[in-house]
Amino acid sequence: MHRKNKRFWLNSCVSLVVITMCFVTLKATRGSRVFKRYVCRPIPKSVKDIKVYQPWELSGHRYVMHFKISKGDLELILNSRRFKEMMDLWYRNGILHVTVDSSHGEMLSVFRVEQRRPEWFRPDNWDNPKVYRFKERNIEYRKNMKIFIFNEKLSEAYFVEYQEGY
Repeated sequence: MHRKNKRFWLNSCVSLVVITMCFVTLKATRGSRVFKRYVCRPIPKSVKDIKVYQPWELSGHRYVMHFKISKGDLELILNSRRFKEMMDLWYRNGILHVTVDSSHGEMLSVFRVEQRRPEWFRPDNWDNPKVYRFKERNIEYRKNMKIFIFNEKLSEAYFVEYQEGY
């Protein structure tokens, strides 16, 4: 009986390690898949350490990404879609405020107040970042907005993709 018990625990530990390794691998490839789908394909060479968070949504979907990128590869992303540079941005209480021009701004709900944010989401580290917007609307009141934030000082970027409706 004692020998069977040891074997059971050994098999359980090995299974746990294998499952953990599969989860870590799946999570790493998920970041690459989401990046290719919503940001840019192929992934620029300097892009590293892609982190993706998907807050729960009742209708539509939302992704918040963070990754390292060099200034040289910034143009590859900006040219992959019709991004337009915005004047300014600020973040407070889960809302990203983007200044389009001197008389117009946009607000994008990134997190609900009660939602827990990922540790890597640090708008307090944003030091005069460049912000770009790609936005589409259609007649069915479906809204699709993409915000790209580049912090040159830290060689990092955030990408927020939000789609409202079905």
